[in-house]
Amino acid sequence: MKTKILLVLFFTSLFGFSQKKEEKTINGKDLFDKVYNSYSGKKLSIVILKDGTKIEGYKKDVDRKKGQIYYIKIKEEKSRKKLKFYSEKIKEMYLYPGGLEKLSKSFRHVYDVRQWERSDLDNEVINQGYIYFKNQKVSLKNRKKEKEYMMQLVNPTFSKYIEVFGDPKAKETTKLGMFGFNVAGGLAKSYYIKKDGVIFWLRKKELKVRYESLFGDCEEFMKKYPVKDIKWRYFSEYILEYTKMRAKQ
Repeated sequence: MKTKILLVLFFTSLFGFSQKKEEKTINGKDLFDKVYNSYSGKKLSIVILKDGTKIEGYKKDVDRKKGQIYYIKIKEEKSRKKLKFYSEKIKEMYLYPGGLEKLSKSFRHVYDVRQWERSDLDNEVINQGYIYFKNQKVSLKNRKKEKEYMMQLVNPTFSKYIEVFGDPKAKETTKLGMFGFNVAGGLAKSYYIKKDGVIFWLRKKELKVRYESLFGDCEEFMKKYPVKDIKWRYFSEYILEYTKMRAKQ
């Protein structure tokens, strides 16, 4: 009995040490916005066209290919006219989450981003819980013909150097459920990444392969988070840490 108690205490202290060691670096939080597929038709939506025209109204419908939006129908607030815009005409848009998704998915994490926030985004609207979409010409899954889509930026508050766009068709990692059963609802296994004008589809298994192109221009980051220790579950925190370090350079 005494031996069992000693063993329990040993492993408890060992686990506690490893937890404290991990907390000194990153905590395993998913800092990305959740990828939404339904949007409110009651809250005002904002669509900004490439020619600078700003339309405010109420979302009536969106259509997608492989989960990515390629047109939106909106009822303009002032004229009450129903308008339809294809993605190639749109620069960016702000939609509010709707339906059951609004209840089941939490809003973005709140932290001080003043030192690295982007001046080209309407941060006041984003801070109200709106989802930000940006026009991107992309090859879906790196194998389709390039086409323009309105893609959800999932790191709007720390996207100054690396933009991460949601993949609505992404598979998810499993997480431990009750009684040892694994259930869905973990982390997305893929995103679309844009850095230095280049956008590509990134899968979980490719993170170490892409490490150099993502973080290779920041010596401080590579020293603190070497490629041999990199883990997918910390990906959003890596992006935030990289952004902080680049902002100091």
